[in-house]
Amino acid sequence: MKIFIPIKQNSQRVLHKNFRIFKGQSLYKYVLGKYSDHRVYVDTDSKEIIQECKDDPTLKHVTAFPRKKSLIGDKVSVCDLIMNFISSYNVKEPIVQTHVTSPFMNVDILERAYKHLENHDSVVSCNVHSSRFWRKESYGYCPVNHNPLKLEQTQDLPVFYEENSAFYMFYPAVLRQTGNRIGSNPYFYSIEHPYNLDIDTEKDWDRVLKEAKYEN
Repeated sequence: MKIFIPIKQNSQRVLHKNFRIFKGQSLYKYVLGKYSDHRVYVDTDSKEIIQECKDDPTLKHVTAFPRKKSLIGDKVSVCDLIMNFISSYNVKEPIVQTHVTSPFMNVDILERAYKHLENHDSVVSCNVHSSRFWRKESYGYCPVNHNPLKLEQTQDLPVFYEENSAFYMFYPAVLRQTGNRIGSNPYFYSIEHPYNLDIDTEKDWDRVLKEAKYEN
């Protein structure tokens, strides 16, 4: 697999999260080390990360390259970063895009999901819900996938697939043609707790640390 991981020096909501200590080492190094059997490409605005990836023999599978100045900023789309990666490295095979903020994601899950690219143009990690959903409108609450006047078993309700952003897998042509990581024939790959945890807030960080105590 060719794995693409964007890493920023600074984080908006969780300060220095990529450099926080997780299981004895920086979070980014812990996660990058998991994928030692595959080529990993890191797009980063951090000189520290680039240098560490060059100097650390445990990260010899990682190619860290500097982010283009025009692509630095909190509002830059990850799709723009991936397009730059595809162009810079002339990528033709499928790309696996994941994050260092998903510390419980592992290579076994990625490899199993990757096999679905044989019959699909993209694979999306998701949470699967078979529940009664409501949405709030200006006039009140409105049912989304059920009729409150006709009680149905939850297993008979329409299933909802929620992108959890743990990973996206796709052919470069999908992104070129649509500007999106999800093609016209996607496969939604369900992952469960704790593999779907992502650090986006301080509460997420606390939750991840608590979960790590119970992980074998």
